[in-house]
Amino acid sequence: MESHSTIIGIVIALIVLLPLILIQATQKKEKKNSRKGFKEEALKNNLNINEPDFWGTYYAIALDETANKIIYSKIINAEHHTTIVDLGKVSSCEIVRTQRAFKNKTTSKIETDKIDLVITNKTKTKDILEFYNVDVNIEMSTETALLEKWEAKIKSRLLNEAHAA
Repeated sequence: MESHSTIIGIVIALIVLLPLILIQATQKKEKKNSRKGFKEEALKNNLNINEPDFWGTYYAIALDETANKIIYSKIINAEHHTTIVDLGKVSSCEIVRTQRAFKNKTTSKIETDKIDLVITNKTKTKDILEFYNVDVNIEMSTETALLEKWEAKIKSRLLNEAHAA
């Protein structure tokens, strides 16, 4: 009787754990492919990147210091959508948050729907680099810190360029 209980327990544990293990393995493979694809995209655009940042399964950004260009990628439907920004043509950079307010009788709450890094070129065109979207990632983790890091990095390069001119 006890051996039947043990076998049933093991089967139930496998039924619960096997899907979790498969999901983890799939996500790890997707991240690895995402990183590889991003680096290939940079090489295809003749960019030499040293310290890329990856977050979620879908986003990546890096700087080619020599070319003074940023490469950003977001994967949509297994396809890399790449944006290359020439920092020599940039006039400003800012963080833009899209938020919604929820109110009921007892509480009021603000939720972030999207956070973008908006880079304005000297020709007044804008490159919008999405760092967080609630439709892609339900939970926000390191996006805010990365966003602030990249905003500071870009502004520092703009400031150095202004001093050099």
